[in-house]
This record gives sequence, structure tokens and C-alpha cells, in this order.
Amino acid sequence: MPAGMNAIGIATLEPDAALDDLEPLRALIGDARIVGIGESAHNVREYQQVRHRLVRFLVERMGFSIVALESGFSEGLAVDRWVRGGDGDEREVAEQGLTYRFGRTAETQRLLAWLREHNRLGGDVRFAGLDLPADLGSLAPAVEGVSRYLDGVDPGAAQFLEQIRTYAKGWASPHTMAAFAAYRETPAADRDALTVLLSELAARVDALRPIYARRGAAAGFATARHELRLAVLLDQMLRAQLAAVNGSGAHATVNVRDTAMAETVRHLSREAPAGSRMVISAANTHLQRIPISLGGTFEVSVLGSHLAVEQGAGYLSIAVTSIGGRTPTRRPAPGTETGVEVLTVDLAPPAPGSVEALLAPGEGHVSPRITDLRPMRGDPGGPQRFRNLDSYIELPVADAFDLALVVPELA
Repeated sequence: MPAGMNAIGIATLEPDAALDDLEPLRALIGDARIVGIGESAHNVREYQQVRHRLVRFLVERMGFSIVALESGFSEGLAVDRWVRGGDGDEREVAEQGLTYRFGRTAETQRLLAWLREHNRLGGDVRFAGLDLPADLGSLAPAVEGVSRYLDGVDPGAAQFLEQIRTYAKGWASPHTMAAFAAYRETPAADRDALTVLLSELAARVDALRPIYARRGAAAGFATARHELRLAVLLDQMLRAQLAAVNGSGAHATVNVRDTAMAETVRHLSREAPAGSRMVISAANTHLQRIPISLGGTFEVSVLGSHLAVEQGAGYLSIAVTSIGGRTPTRRPAPGTETGVEVLTVDLAPPAPGSVEALLAPGEGHVSPRITDLRPMRGDPGGPQRFRNLDSYIELPVADAFDLALVVPELA
């Protein structure tokens, strides 16, 4: 590690350990209203353990009151009810309430159980998913949420909902790639009809909001309206992807999914009490402050780049990465139901010019460390790449992230 850099050692990854070792982090976070905790790969035990400790610190020591994950918003509503004392089995709530199979890990289930216990003891922390529904493979969770709200308050909406269900179920799948393949084969007239119906229903719901309020349904409007918005955006994401696959350069840079997650952050901020602070957990590539550059020709906005524009220094991004060990990664698997193969591979030594090479611990240092990257911002000699799965993303890392948390070894 270069001399003079501000680094904080983390004494342990154990989620229930005392938090005093993280107290120096308070000054680095400052007054940020939104803190993003990233990860170079999903479902890594050490990353989930350190996330748990950071969430505990932000909630217990700094008063953060919203915990949001890269997972379906509609599905996450049940998790929020559970962490606030609702009925249900911990494992079942996690597995059904988190998309992308994120709820299957013991570490994530432990985090949710901690949130529930914290609230039972007098805390008031909300949970939320940020993302589009159903692993990007179906409108159903969002549409059914909208339907539950409109039932009894807007009988005229039923015809729109039924037609939306009919068109959307033709391409729905539990697997993202399979859903897109089926969407691609859907007749253009059916795809267009679905888009029009979603637009018409959204306009109707907005127009009738005062009527819903007069019928006693004001309380649930914002949530249902956001679920409808996410259904609209999933449809638009699929349209943009299909157009890009068919050669449209104008659509290739449109990242609707991250736009949807940014809209969820805005929704949560609007609905929370004034002054509420939020911690969000997602892949590093979603949380970076600057767009992704594609070959130096195109830029693609991500969740973090939206938040950086809107919040400025009020958004703080933490890249979480590792020096060595083993990591999950993906490989194309044509002909399979999922379209990809997930496997675990050994990490090569950090590449020259990477943030991992810069921050590799010296001899005898085996604990994770958090380093402030901001003093290197704008320095062309700073790190220019960071790990993503078992490869690298090329960009000025100190411009993309405020802090970097480096775990020496992934088991």
C-alpha cells in the first residue's frame, strides 16, 4: 500500500463482533445520505460477512434506517414486512423474497434475521429490493402487486391487467436468458400490444389517483405506482435489448435496469422520513460513480452514476474486492436452460495497474482494509482497473469509487 494513504484495518469478518474497529469509518462516510457497498462477485461468503458488519455499523452507530439490496422490489416487500415483525420462516422469506437466488446463502439469511431482531428490540429499519422483478424474467410479481392495490378501488383496470398477463406470460421464465430468448421470438404485434397496455394502465393510474384517495386507498398508492413503473421499465429493457441485438446502436447504451434501480432509490427516499439515510448493496459495477465505458466510444450509465449526479458527495461508493483466493464466475453455456454456467475459479495475482495491486497488503497483514481513494481522484497515475468476477473492468478507479475494501483471500 502506498505511504500516506488513509486505510482502516478491519479486525474480523464475524458479523456479531463488536464494531469499535470500524469507528474510524465514521469520518470517511461523513454526511453521506446514501452509502453503496459493492462486491466483485455475488454469493461470496467473505463479502457477505463484511457487508453484514458494515450494515450493522451504519445502522447502529450512524442511524441509517433503510437497507436495500440488488434484488426485486416487488418480492422484497414481503421481506420488509418480515423484518418488521411479520409472520414467516426466515429461510422461506429469504429464498422467496430475494431474486437471483441471493436469499439462499446462510450469510444473507443471517443479515435479514439481524434486521428483524434489531427492529424487535426497538429499531426502525426498513428493507427494500431495488431491482426489476423476477430475475428480469417476468412481469408477474409487479403486475400482481398492482392488481392487489387496484382490486376494489378501480374495477375498470381489470381489463388492462388481464391483457397484460396474457401477453407477458408468453415469454416469462424463471431464467433471465430463457425469458429474453422467448421474448425475441414473440411476434412484434404482441410485444407492441404489451407496451401499449402498460403505458395505458400507467396513465390511467396516474389520472385516477385522486379518486383512489377518495375511496380510501391513498396509503398504498406510491408502492403500487412504483411496481407499475418497474413493470413498464422491464418491458422497455427487453425492447432495448432486442433492438440492440438487432443492430440498433441507439439502444446499445440504454441501461434500463440500472435506471430502474435508481428510480427505486428515489422512491424510497421520497417515502422515508426526512433525513433518512440508506445503505444499498449491489455489484461494484452497479455502484460506480461514473458510467461504464465501452471501448472508449460509448458510455453506459449505471445506478451509481445516477446517484453521483443527483447526490454529489451525498452518495458514497465502496468497492469491495479481493487480492486472491477463489471466486464465482460465469461462462456462456449455449443450449442450456439458463444460458450460462456458474463455476468457481482461482484468482490470478492482481494485474499491474489494478486497485488490487495497489492495495495488496504487505507482509504479515492478513485482515481486510478500507482505503480512501479520493485523494487519488483525477490522478492519471492512479489505479486504472478493478476485478469483476475473474476479469477486470478498465476505468479510473478513484473516479469511480470513494473507498475500496480489500479482502486478502476468498476461501
